[in-house]
Amino acid sequence: MDMVILVLGAFVLAGGGLLLFGLMCFSGERNALREARELEETGVEVPAVLVALEPLVRTDTLRARYEYPTADGSQARHARGVGPNPLHTVGETYPLVRLPRVSKSVHMGTVAAVRKERRDRERYVRQAVWMMALGFTACATAVTGLVLAS
Repeated sequence: MDMVILVLGAFVLAGGGLLLFGLMCFSGERNALREARELEETGVEVPAVLVALEPLVRTDTLRARYEYPTADGSQARHARGVGPNPLHTVGETYPLVRLPRVSKSVHMGTVAAVRKERRDRERYVRQAVWMMALGFTACATAVTGLVLAS
């Protein structure tokens, strides 16, 4: 009987951990999905010019700085980390998707890449919901077993 209680207690801990991990993943991915959905629905694809490549300290990555036209006609800057890739050339134009209003939410890539990112985010949110359901089910089953075993 002690072994049954020990196993059920382990299932309560594992289910609770899975439930908490699912909640953490769900909150972050839900916010990212909201941004991706907004970019897909109202995003405008504009050309961004690579103006600088700067090495980061103690890493083999670079910081790429892009300039792109904003909604009010001025130039905005966007920085992102990239790997040491010979395909990045200063002065070349790359696609960037931005919101029609002035905003810091941008996505390096085409509108098709934004759609793919949104689909991925929806899949991540769905997986987090399944993880929470599985954790809740494991906890509920184990608690029921503990109550019946006592």
